Amino acid sequence: MRLPKYVITLECDTPPQVVLGQNIGGGIVKELKEIDVELVTAAQLAKAYNLSVNTVRDKLANINQGTKGKFLYNPNHAHTLLTQKIRRGRPRAN
Repeated sequence: MRLPKYVITLECDTPPQVVLGQNIGGGIVKELKEIDVELVTAAQLAKAYNLSVNTVRDKLANINQGTKGKFLYNPNHAHTLLTQKIRRGRPRAN
């Protein structure tokens, strides 16, 4: 007799603390898989971060994974680059 399989999907910033063979909710963990991240367009990122499409393309030019006409980006890398503060000029002297 074959036991049924149940799939739990987690979306989080860090990997979950689950190990193979661990008993969770009466079942035993048999397999752990990380799913590849789908690429997002510059228009989707512009809408999410309230920026113009051209600004997104300029800031993320070095991680573009599409062609010159498609402009596709990994959302995890794009988030870090779009939310970091860029300090310009000389630091203020007190």
